[in-house]
Amino acid sequence: MNQKLNAKDFILIGVLTALMWIICMVISTVMSIAGPVTNVFYPAVVAIPNGIVMMLLLAKVPKKGAFTISGTIQGILFLLVGGFWLIPIALIIGGIICDFLIIGSREISMKSMMIAYTIFNGIFAFGAIVGPMSFLQSAFIGAMEKNNIAQEYIDGMVSITSGFMPVVIVAAGLLGGLIGGYVGQKALKKHFIKAGLVSVR
Repeated sequence: MNQKLNAKDFILIGVLTALMWIICMVISTVMSIAGPVTNVFYPAVVAIPNGIVMMLLLAKVPKKGAFTISGTIQGILFLLVGGFWLIPIALIIGGIICDFLIIGSREISMKSMMIAYTIFNGIFAFGAIVGPMSFLQSAFIGAMEKNNIAQEYIDGMVSITSGFMPVVIVAAGLLGGLIGGYVGQKALKKHFIKAGLVSVR
């Protein structure tokens, strides 16, 4: 964990992060078209396939800064496609927390990777759905109106994120991260560690 990132690391982080973002865009688009109810849970669903990619990224680049760089790249990509400004902030903060508080200076392990990814997705769920709808609702609704989102859809978003639902949405994000991390580590053990391509204890 004390090794510095090199050019090869940056390229690998960039490629795998771009893959995660593409997966996120495809799933979030499908779930948003399906309706407000499915839309609010897209961070939880995205976390499952992306867990495979993130576990591979962390295993291939077991260095401090990998999570932060990945979160920052994803945040920039969200901004470029018109994502609400709280999403990149959450992704960057999530990456920093995972890098420096959860993984820290310890040697990266399957356990630390799993915990970090789970927390990261909980923060993403908050930044993508709960934060905008619960604390910045007027600004978020204004952004949806500028994007010509139908009023009926907006009303549905407001309704589904009221009451205790913000807790459920964040909990779903954490659960999605946990499942994604588990699936990702199973894939690592089966296809990469066994083949000697990566080594994580």
